[in-house]
Amino acid sequence: MKLHYLDSNPNDKKHLPLLICPGLSEPAENYVPFLSALPARRCIALSFRGRGKSDSPQKGYSLEHHVSDMEALVQHIGVEAFYLMGYSRGVSYALGYALQYPARIKGLLLAEYPAEHKEMPKGWADEYLVSYWGNKQGASLLKAHVVRGIEKDSRQIDFWDELKKIQCPTIIMRGTGEESLLSDKEAMRYVACLQPARSHIEVFEGAGHTIKDSDHEKFVEVVNQFLSNIDTRP
Repeated sequence: MKLHYLDSNPNDKKHLPLLICPGLSEPAENYVPFLSALPARRCIALSFRGRGKSDSPQKGYSLEHHVSDMEALVQHIGVEAFYLMGYSRGVSYALGYALQYPARIKGLLLAEYPAEHKEMPKGWADEYLVSYWGNKQGASLLKAHVVRGIEKDSRQIDFWDELKKIQCPTIIMRGTGEESLLSDKEAMRYVACLQPARSHIEVFEGAGHTIKDSDHEKFVEVVNQFLSNIDTRP
């Protein structure tokens, strides 16, 4: 199976790279504006299986399969330590990886999702296909069998109690709009589980779930400042 990724600055030797886990239906290309806004830093965005230009196998869409995609990329590019960012459902993939390989992660950025891998309710795939396939954009993002595979292989996994294993600096980013998928209570729970000394919350007032797009300049500024504050040379 072939996986597609974007590597914005592979020759950067001054910083640890930032590996990006996109949201549920996002391909790597959705992060081109973000990568372009950080030209001096190596940023790597992965299209998980079934997304973008990556292959779309008929089965294999569990949390473990997504974590294995990340590990395949890490082995391919040959990095031993890096920063990790998860956005939306990509947070669950990032946490699944970080908890399996905690020593590799030197900074963790979690945007707009609680510390869990949600089980999709029965019928979710049909609703998703109807809502997204009504305009033709959906079919270009995820094939129907991929959506059904995500529902079939999803299992409810809570990471809250395991967060204490994560020792690196962490930033939690959330919007305040109705579409936000991370509540204030959940954001505070992150800090409590990770310990305040190692984590903090950044709130995007008035923004919904799509904070990286609707408040792009602030999102870039917040990420860049966080990474600059914790930068470790490779």
